[in-house]
Amino acid sequence: MNSNDFNPTSQRQQNDTPPPSSKKSGWLRTIIIALIAGLIGGSIAFFAISGISNFTSSGNHSGANVNVAENEKGGNVLDQKSKSYPSINAMIKDKSPSIVGVVNEQKAENIEDLLRGKSTDAQPSGIGSGVIYQRNKKEAFIVTNNHVIDGASSIKVQLHNSKQVNAELVGTDPLTDIAVLKIKNRNDIKAIDFADSSKVKTGDSVFAMGNPLGLEFANTVTSGIISASERTIDAETPAGTNKVTVLQTDAAINPGNSGGALVDVNGNLVGINSMKISAPHVEGIGFAIPSNEVKLVIEQLVKHGEVKRPSIGIGMINVTDIPASYQKQLHTDSGVYVAEVQRSQSGLKRGDIITKIDDQKVENDSDLRSYLYKNKQPGDSVKFTVIRNGQSENVNVTLVESQ
Repeated sequence: MNSNDFNPTSQRQQNDTPPPSSKKSGWLRTIIIALIAGLIGGSIAFFAISGISNFTSSGNHSGANVNVAENEKGGNVLDQKSKSYPSINAMIKDKSPSIVGVVNEQKAENIEDLLRGKSTDAQPSGIGSGVIYQRNKKEAFIVTNNHVIDGASSIKVQLHNSKQVNAELVGTDPLTDIAVLKIKNRNDIKAIDFADSSKVKTGDSVFAMGNPLGLEFANTVTSGIISASERTIDAETPAGTNKVTVLQTDAAINPGNSGGALVDVNGNLVGINSMKISAPHVEGIGFAIPSNEVKLVIEQLVKHGEVKRPSIGIGMINVTDIPASYQKQLHTDSGVYVAEVQRSQSGLKRGDIITKIDDQKVENDSDLRSYLYKNKQPGDSVKFTVIRNGQSENVNVTLVESQ
């Protein structure tokens, strides 16, 4: 990359839109590229979260599951009509009670905070968005971005009707940039349904719902299309720069939209808005965490307050990312190439190509990661089918907890 090329690596933001200040339009001049601390694409040696103070896990795990949309096939008909609503206006009106504002309040916790100008009383420090995804008789659960609530002493949620309520942090995962909150259940809110993000197609119409530039513009909706159904980009995380898979959209996503919903024409959630490229000569390039990824992380956060990730102990590369001239030597055109072995006792060897895990086909690292997240815990054993020296072999590996 030469000096004239643009490097799309995202930069971390402590929280999202700062609250309005006395300097008129000061926040309008701020260019923010919000973090999507995404799932590692090149390695399964995941970062273990250290935690954020005062999180609690729901005892009955009632918020661990999301509402899944029925008969969601993905793709839009040419006239872009919804199967569920007579108009886009009707869809937006119906889904608005699921979208909230998230207010990050901070106060001085020590002398250093006081010297930096923090007050001893909790003050709004940043404002983002969130999505109500589950309700029971007592509680309602909200998913948002980790960077929206990072460093919060307390959190408030503003509902679609401008009422504010106190929120409790259930769990957070900096690596995926996902956090779960809960509030007391009430009659003026709704839970959104999740679409299957694997069925989203380039060209599908989508709508970003949230609070761009803060609560002054609450309940804002922007529209666009899915510009790319799966885009791998670099993102800054607490564990360093990692490759992440996201949905790309040209729907306007601004500071404050982080944690908000990206929905399809049927009002089903396809992603959580999290990041944009903000640079001269760049327009309409925003990114959302796919709903299928969000669903997996939510379950872990509600059950454990953190994501407990199993580690294979390898560095890996998708076979499809290897130059074609070398692929011919690998005896396969899909799978995951073992580029580094960090645990010699794992049984895997450098140069192995993983084609199956527990007899489930592995075409890329996303298949591998999704299977591990959904089915395995540290300490479990898995069977890998690998191509080694041109021959197919089975290798049993005991997973460890990532550090």
